Amino acid sequence: MPPISDVRALLGDENWWAGPPSFGVRPLDVATMPFNQKFSVTQAYVHVGSAEMFSVDYELWNDTSVAKSHMSSVQTALGSSAVSGPKVGDQAIYYGSQTSGAAPYQTVTIVRVGQVVALIGLDLKDGFPKVAQLGKIATKVIARLKDVISGKLPTTPLSTAESAVLPPANLDITLLGTTKISVESAMVMLDATSIDAIAQTLRGSGVSDAVFGDYALNSDTHMEVRATVFKFLTAQNAKDWVAGLRGTTPVDEPGFFDQTHGWYMFPFAAGTSAAMLICRSTGETESASRACEAPMLRVTSVWMLSLGA
Repeated sequence: MPPISDVRALLGDENWWAGPPSFGVRPLDVATMPFNQKFSVTQAYVHVGSAEMFSVDYELWNDTSVAKSHMSSVQTALGSSAVSGPKVGDQAIYYGSQTSGAAPYQTVTIVRVGQVVALIGLDLKDGFPKVAQLGKIATKVIARLKDVISGKLPTTPLSTAESAVLPPANLDITLLGTTKISVESAMVMLDATSIDAIAQTLRGSGVSDAVFGDYALNSDTHMEVRATVFKFLTAQNAKDWVAGLRGTTPVDEPGFFDQTHGWYMFPFAAGTSAAMLICRSTGETESASRACEAPMLRVTSVWMLSLGA
């Protein structure tokens, strides 16, 4: 994914922040994922002080011919509403539409590189960007993708020790992907009111990043489960952080439903570690289903034991 430094340079503002990734891997949303798509990986970026959003979604299709066919279907569906733009990758489609939201000028640039299709979204509040700017953004995104495909930009998977702090394998959730995220990305995930200030507080408590795991809820694969582990300098720091997440929820209740965000959260402290599970719908405007409740309780109980809580 584009580093936050590239996003800020491309969009001209230091107030852009990266969120955590979502791994579109089966069985997550298996009922709606195309059979000829292997998986996708998505990352969103938020613009603090506005409702503006930037996102990158990489889709890996079974082969190049399938990816070409998918692009043709998109082109046919968009028809004359798609516009011409700079040549990027093997194929590129530029499209924009206006909604009634707080960032109503929405564009998507769809670029194919071999069997990978990248969807690059940009929602702005003041007006549509120039197609030339969209081409510049797409060129930067695709250059990074090509570096990964060629091996020039190697991936760095979690170590065995880092993976060990995530929830143990169980019958309630299926692992989709893992990575390390910055504390700022974790604050974006939590929809924190002051991303930078809270992140600096965490860094002052010894937290520089977090181990992150993405899962599908087995009893309802329309639900995504996010597991995050922070490592603090002291056990008291970890307890204080969890207390802040829990708010007024009684200490004898392991989890709660966050009405504001429409998700379930199960946070706890284990020594100097603070861990949390979030169960949410993959639909942006949907609340999490009650199918999250019992499985999250079971996963949290086992996870607490594995971390020594």
